[in-house]
Amino acid sequence: MRKALVPLFLALCLGAPVLAGTVQSDQHTWMQVEETVVPIRENTTRNAVIRGFARKGQVLAVEKTAENWIKVRVNDSLEGWVPATSLSRSGPPVDLNPGYVKGVLLTMVGLGLGVFLFLAISLQIKRRGESRERTRQAQMDAKRRLQNKIQLLFHVEPRIHSHLVMDQVDLKEFLQSIGYVANLENNQEKFMASCKAFKPNLIVAGFDFHEPVEKMVETDAMLINTPVIYLQSSKAPPTSAKGVRAYLDTNASEKELSEAIVQCLKKSPEKIRYSVKPVALKGGIHAGTLMELLHFLAAVKKTGQLLAVSGTAKGEVILHKGDIAKASMRGLSGAKAAEAILNLASGSFEFHEKDPGPVSAAPNGALNTQKILMDWAKNHDESNHHSRT
Repeated sequence: MRKALVPLFLALCLGAPVLAGTVQSDQHTWMQVEETVVPIRENTTRNAVIRGFARKGQVLAVEKTAENWIKVRVNDSLEGWVPATSLSRSGPPVDLNPGYVKGVLLTMVGLGLGVFLFLAISLQIKRRGESRERTRQAQMDAKRRLQNKIQLLFHVEPRIHSHLVMDQVDLKEFLQSIGYVANLENNQEKFMASCKAFKPNLIVAGFDFHEPVEKMVETDAMLINTPVIYLQSSKAPPTSAKGVRAYLDTNASEKELSEAIVQCLKKSPEKIRYSVKPVALKGGIHAGTLMELLHFLAAVKKTGQLLAVSGTAKGEVILHKGDIAKASMRGLSGAKAAEAILNLASGSFEFHEKDPGPVSAAPNGALNTQKILMDWAKNHDESNHHSRT
């Protein structure tokens, strides 16, 4: 029995390497196709039946290897032999779950939409806040300078840049365009008489009149507490000056002058007097001019007539205590006419204040000027946004 088993044992020992060299199992290897198209054959011969094809980059599972051939499985229904030179070693294929990918994409879209809505709402809130703050500041400025009377004293009236008309204008015209009542005097001998008749809340004079003005302000009972702003000041102000004073150089800007006037009026111990003289405003129309003008007139509750001319277009707005009692332009009336007038970007305007005495109440159908301005600004912003996109 033992002798019979020896040949069998030797045969198995000698035959095992041959079988192992012929076909080996390799269930844990992955190969990637390196050629453009590789035929998958039924066996390891070049003329074997082609069961299918594998394309470049495709990752295949290795089932067996034999000489220069490798048996691969493409899917559950396709397997076969391909030349070993057509493949290279690779890791397992990445199988992305479509549901997972869809979930990730939907999450990203949702986050993007949320960020967009947050930014849009934040921007809208910021714009509304800035608009309310501008309105509040404009109303405060309008109340502060409401027809305060300013006496001017200059040999030659200076000119200053005005943002309302976008041009250099005479100082008196500039002060009137921003709501003050100004009286100009260029003769020192007549200055005191002008002040007594005009009763100013503030004096604006050239620095060359410094000594006589200071003498009059210090000795006259009516002017003793009147603030003084000196323009064209090329040297340091004297330390002996009493009362409220401001010194601006020749190149003082519109902003510097406006701020100096406001600060001097706030510091003045005198009770502010308001002029009974009707205010007349006029100037050129530029982008935003009429909106600022109507906003000011509404804030100080003016009654009068606003005329706007641009080429052949003529518009009229009748105001009663700041509200629009009537508006007309090119066959339009009411709110539409007011918006058409606000759309004017060139031409000229004039506002003439009228005595509101005979009018006991606003006419029926009067429009709130601030609401008209807000609606127009909103439509204007939307129109600009659509034109940009």
